[in-house]
Amino acid sequence: MRFLLASILLVMLVFVIKVDLQEGTIPLASFYNETIPCEPKEEFSYVSVQVMEDDTIYSLFSATPSPIHMTFPERLSKFYELNPHLQLQTLVAGETILIPLRLTSKETCSK
Repeated sequence: MRFLLASILLVMLVFVIKVDLQEGTIPLASFYNETIPCEPKEEFSYVSVQVMEDDTIYSLFSATPSPIHMTFPERLSKFYELNPHLQLQTLVAGETILIPLRLTSKETCSK
């Protein structure tokens, strides 16, 4: 008799744990928010520059300073977004590239 009760309790416990792990105890509807928050969208302006002999990315950033403060890694990531072909190659003299100047953030709401 004890074996039968222990087996039934064990099966019920396993079933409850299985349902809890697969479906959860909190309804999924409570996680959905009907209002969609606005997300800031970053836009940046840039200037086109022709590369001269012995130019580096750092020297080009120094020659065209940003009007607002941007850290070097931020500016470098924007530089590679504008010039994806330069991620695996060096600067070539005579090539025209785009240098990011400033970030502006605008809020955009999408549904």
